[in-house]
Amino acid sequence: MFLKQFLTLSSLILATLIYQQPKLYAQNLDLGIKAGAGFNQTNGPSLQGEFNGNFVGGAFLGIRSAKIKIQAEALFSQSTVVTGSSFNEAFNQYIRESSQDLQEGTFKMNELSIPLTVGIRVVPNLLWVELGAQYTGIVSVNDVNSFLKASEDVFKNGYTSAVIGLSADLPLKLNLGARYLYGLSNRNKSEVDEKWGTSQIQIHVGYSFLR
Repeated sequence: MFLKQFLTLSSLILATLIYQQPKLYAQNLDLGIKAGAGFNQTNGPSLQGEFNGNFVGGAFLGIRSAKIKIQAEALFSQSTVVTGSSFNEAFNQYIRESSQDLQEGTFKMNELSIPLTVGIRVVPNLLWVELGAQYTGIVSVNDVNSFLKASEDVFKNGYTSAVIGLSADLPLKLNLGARYLYGLSNRNKSEVDEKWGTSQIQIHVGYSFLR
């Protein structure tokens, strides 16, 4: 379901690219690396829903003209989910017998994210507004407290987000950016009728090899 959402949003981005194609003359290839921090939140009735800071970093590849750029990225990221006070009762069938008395469980996810964005120049030679979509696949889950019988029965293996952000071209081939990601998927895989939504704020510094 979430992959279908990502593909739908990506198709809209590509349609925008085709519509704007006459403006993409004098295209320039852009390739680089980026690193920063992501402040992520997974919220739901049985979760604490607090923002947690984690590392995010990877590589980007795109094409740009004076007014428009298209960019795809491969990012390693992390997220943290902490259960709330009502989790034990609602998800009792998924909790290990030895962990029934724990007040909360903490889960740290290693993730691979693939954002696809369209950038529109709003300040010449400086500032871009970016819109797009991101698919995030879960590489591994660390059940810090050995809380669940099987984390894969509770957490889905991926989710989709809408992306909006700003980025600025700086001297020395550097760039600086900030993004907000709003989750379009329910991360809850269990049979418990709860929706777990996601939000994330990202900040990064990047370096372009070709600009």
